[in-house]
Amino acid sequence: MKSQRPIISLPKSQQETILNLVAIAGLVAVFTIAIRGWSVLPETIPTHFDIAGKADGWGSKSTIWLFPILGTIVYVGFTILRRYPHTFNYPVAITEENAAKQYQIAVSLLDWLKAEFVWQITYIVWLIIEMARTGASGLSWLLLPAILITIFGTVGFYLWQAYQNK
Repeated sequence: MKSQRPIISLPKSQQETILNLVAIAGLVAVFTIAIRGWSVLPETIPTHFDIAGKADGWGSKSTIWLFPILGTIVYVGFTILRRYPHTFNYPVAITEENAAKQYQIAVSLLDWLKAEFVWQITYIVWLIIEMARTGASGLSWLLLPAILITIFGTVGFYLWQAYQNK
């Protein structure tokens, strides 16, 4: 039961520090790209794309700010969430013996996903601004598979690690 899980203070790892810096760099980049690209954006920009990467939804150019805000929410949310690994759902039973390792694997997953999401958002903002600057009509159809492979690959690796360390 979740309420009976040990509450453990995890030591800060070098990986955590590096991934946090990578995520912060992504936030700085997404805000910088949005600020610098603002002047080239037309009043209406693409805000949604179909599976082939063609723009199929449009909005005000101020919509571009939703992306940096979303990146910030992801960063803050995952940073707070990682403080409570004893409350997570796990694919294996948590015991006194495996709790520290399982918690470390789970918070590592959050650190990786946080950095990946922030940089994916940053890349999407850059692409939207480049589309506006160059007049391109859509994104590469490879973008969605690349994002999905990255996310599901990270989660799959987490699951493999969790089962290896039951």
